[in-house]
Amino acid sequence: MNSRKLFAIVRKELIHYFASPMGYIVAAMFSLVTGFFFWLIVVGSRQANVSPVFQNTMIIFLFITPIITMRLWSEEEKTGTVELLRTSPLSLWEIVIGKFLGACVFFLLILSSTLLYLVIIAATGNPDWGIVLSNFLGYILAAMAFFSIGLLASTLSENQIVSAVITFVVLLMLWVVGAASQNVGGNFGIFLENLSVFKHCEDFFKGVIDLTHVFYFLSVIFLGLFFSVKVLESKRS
Repeated sequence: MNSRKLFAIVRKELIHYFASPMGYIVAAMFSLVTGFFFWLIVVGSRQANVSPVFQNTMIIFLFITPIITMRLWSEEEKTGTVELLRTSPLSLWEIVIGKFLGACVFFLLILSSTLLYLVIIAATGNPDWGIVLSNFLGYILAAMAFFSIGLLASTLSENQIVSAVITFVVLLMLWVVGAASQNVGGNFGIFLENLSVFKHCEDFFKGVIDLTHVFYFLSVIFLGLFFSVKVLESKRS
């Protein structure tokens, strides 16, 4: 896999995000929501702990993920540039990973606004940096898993709205499946509980980095990318 080619795709995706008002709207929405919860929880309680901020802002992924990912492949189909990609020397894996990394880098850029909160709590309190690192790791892994799902949805339809709806529905199911597992007993109930995003985020927010949870998110990321490639291969053939 050629790193120079990957960088070119990532750069192209970032240009798309920042050339569109939607990119700035997503960044503003994210900063507004996280800023509000930081002020409400951390400033209000006077505790040097960002865990409640991350826990309460997880729901924002339900809304920003479809917006960030809906155009990743659907736009290529709509504008006809998909033919250029299909005939380019790039492999499908390079294209898919490049687009995925483009979405991830864009998110990391808007997530960087939360570094201001760390400066504030460091100046006014004595935060546990191990817990802070665990919070960021869990948050980023969850976002990457969601983006892989959104990318897969984008390969399924050339209509961006349809892609966004598919992404939202799948993420919502992963969101509520944990609650549903409480009403289902036996092994199936355990299976549903293990699908829950919340279950695999809780330990991160407590400051515990469990490799089981890391494996869960990495598995979702791999499956999202793998099936994205398979969908594109079926379209190419």
